[in-house]
Amino acid sequence: MDFYRPSSSQETSDALASIYRTLRAWKFYPTGHPGRTNSIRQAHAAMQALLAGHSLTLVSGRTGFSLPDGGALKDATRLSLALSFELFSRRVQRITFLADLFPEDLLDLVRTLALSPEEVHAAGGMEKIMAERGVRTIWVNELDLSAIQGKRRGVEASGIVPPGVDELERPVVSVVAESEALPVSAEDRPDSEETLRSLLLRLARARDGHEYLMLVRQATACADLMVSRNSLAPLLPLVELLALHAHGPDREMGEHARSGLEQLAGQRALLLFLLDPPADTEGAAPETLATLFSSADTAAISLVVELLAASESRARRKALATLLVQAGERAVPAITAMMSDQRWYVIRNLVAILGDIASPGVLPVLRECLRHEDNRVCKEAIRSLAKIGGRDAETAIIAVLKGNDPLLLPQAMASLGGMRSRRSVGALMQLICADDLFLKSLPLKINALAAVAMIGDSSVVPRLLEMLQRRPLMARNRWTALKIHVVTCLAGLGEPRAIPVLRKMAHASGELGHACTVVIDSMERTGGGRRAGA
Repeated sequence: MDFYRPSSSQETSDALASIYRTLRAWKFYPTGHPGRTNSIRQAHAAMQALLAGHSLTLVSGRTGFSLPDGGALKDATRLSLALSFELFSRRVQRITFLADLFPEDLLDLVRTLALSPEEVHAAGGMEKIMAERGVRTIWVNELDLSAIQGKRRGVEASGIVPPGVDELERPVVSVVAESEALPVSAEDRPDSEETLRSLLLRLARARDGHEYLMLVRQATACADLMVSRNSLAPLLPLVELLALHAHGPDREMGEHARSGLEQLAGQRALLLFLLDPPADTEGAAPETLATLFSSADTAAISLVVELLAASESRARRKALATLLVQAGERAVPAITAMMSDQRWYVIRNLVAILGDIASPGVLPVLRECLRHEDNRVCKEAIRSLAKIGGRDAETAIIAVLKGNDPLLLPQAMASLGGMRSRRSVGALMQLICADDLFLKSLPLKINALAAVAMIGDSSVVPRLLEMLQRRPLMARNRWTALKIHVVTCLAGLGEPRAIPVLRKMAHASGELGHACTVVIDSMERTGGGRRAGA
């Protein structure tokens, strides 16, 4: 039996992870919370994109999903692994999503997974529960698609359809006066998880700006007490809700939400939990952390830099680096303060982040890194200078090119080519034309030719043609290889003045003659092919 195999394993894992996020939202948020509605809609959209008109069958196990033919799905975030374990613990070994997946069916799967394994087993298992609720496009523990279609017809004949998200999440109309809704009683002091859940519900339903501000203040006060007691996990829904409202349509409530996030970002213990959660706890979504750190102070940004330097997880370092790049120039002081670290890989990572931030103010720091004792740091500094661009950055890289460090030259050439640095053409041609009887520097000359082609300065054509017509007595094979790259460079420049010489060289036998013939044909088809601006 042939099974559909999505083109990307990570795309499959990401779509399955969105279902697990929905399950988490369904457990954490109260009824009516927009996070519940948004998460199921995002999960359904992700699954539709993944299915792309196909039915998908997966095997669920204790350690993750795999395809029916045995190919395991790898997931850097481990969220799809958590979903697989939820299914496995409810005795689901296989799950099939049909091509026309209905959103209400996906929601019912989430609602069923929200039940404990004991409740599911007592009710007769996932198959029975989902069939009785009218789920038509998700089937468990059945591989045969023809059998699934037969069962589906039986379910559809019953006329039972699972409720949709709008029906389940219909807001409850409150008749309690505002003055009665805000105070917190002595029996319900803001010092417990239950109190926080109540505040979350009221925050999700608040429509008045003043009421919302009062609730945010109560919630942050509750958060302060919970942080002091090291009860951090229950605060994640509060952070996510405020981050959601910070980008909401109500400007006043959005401002109050950002104020609340600023208060929360001042809690070092909470930040540590969000940025480096325990292994058995899922952290905040990247977009939530980005919103939180848009209001963060320098202490919070410094904490991110510290965690980045200490983390041994590549995925975690990447997430932390993304936060620093999003913080922009606000992050530069904290990064530069860390540049005295003795670990080369820490400096390399920080240099890469400075390049992505692309602030001209960091040029002195990057120029200093060009003299670092580890060449890997120097190469990253060249790349970052190229990202920032400008005359000063260009000058610094040209200085590296003239320094003749063979370990740094290839990166300097590639970066100058990417910058289209006409100021570097002279130094590049000096490397290309330098006397080298046995062409021991052939790789460097080839890199320099590639950079010249990227820059597109046709003033070098006469010197290249002169080199092409040389007849060396030594290292003929190496010279032939170099000449082929010269021809490739001329093709990139698209200069018609080269055609007569190339036509003459095309009569040569071997690879060089063939390369010349190919370039001539290309130039004649494009009318000379001179690149714009050459």
